[in-house]
Amino acid sequence: MTDIATPGTDPDRPGLATPQPGPDRPGLDGSETGPAGADPTTRDQAGRVTPDQGTTGAGPAPSQVRPAVPEQGRPGVPDQAAGPNRPPQDGPTVAGPAGTAGAVGPVSPEQAVLGMPPPHQKTPAATPGDSAVPPSPAAPPVRSGTGTPAELFFEDLTPGRTFDLGVVRVDGDEMVAFARRFDPQWYHVDPEQAAASHHGGLIASGFYTVSLFMRAYVDHVLARAAADASPGLEELRWLAPVRAGDRLAVRLDVVGSRPSAARPGLGTVSLTGTMFRLGPDDQPDREVLRTRFRGWFTLRPT
Repeated sequence: MTDIATPGTDPDRPGLATPQPGPDRPGLDGSETGPAGADPTTRDQAGRVTPDQGTTGAGPAPSQVRPAVPEQGRPGVPDQAAGPNRPPQDGPTVAGPAGTAGAVGPVSPEQAVLGMPPPHQKTPAATPGDSAVPPSPAAPPVRSGTGTPAELFFEDLTPGRTFDLGVVRVDGDEMVAFARRFDPQWYHVDPEQAAASHHGGLIASGFYTVSLFMRAYVDHVLARAAADASPGLEELRWLAPVRAGDRLAVRLDVVGSRPSAARPGLGTVSLTGTMFRLGPDDQPDREVLRTRFRGWFTLRPT
């Protein structure tokens, strides 16, 4: 007869049956339990020693524990289960957290499992010579009254400075044509009546005379100066008649200057213009015109 083996008794723990190897009790690593006298411990596939759960009451079997997924730059961080708010492992590119600037890249499976925010794509660094702010264009040069680059500014027009504006010869045909166009009074345009009067002949319109002064002022000063405009005249006087063929010496005097309170960046200059009729010896014979006015001039750029 074949003997029937009966379970033995553990001498150290009475009443507990000593577990016997058999086909129904596989090893913890999936292999069959070895014969009596073999190493009582059980090793997993990595070779680590694991206690027998049937005898120690430890936690879940190693085959049920998920290995830790290392985080980028942080090895050994435990795995975290993906919840409903976790991005899918193979999902499309997702937006980053609120308040994060820049575009975001795709989420890797490890980042999705660990709940890490998606990587952000950085703006490429500027190459040498590039600038985030484009350079401002160069300021245009300050122009004179005639549009050429200015060389005289407010600071150059100091009180006491005098400008010689040359000598102007009065053209008879131009004088009469101006009067016929703008001031057709008989002593300006009718030679016979003017000769029979106390004038003794045609005399120039006062506005023609001041126009001769203005042209000399432009040619010798405003063509060089950073002139803006003029707020007006304070005085205009015709002191003697002007006739065809007269030679008139023109002069400009600076009598005052101050920064403009109404026009920032400009200065106000007070000026006096005079015209003298020259005698046969080229010396001033008579003052024929005097005017006092103000002009605005640009301050010298810093």
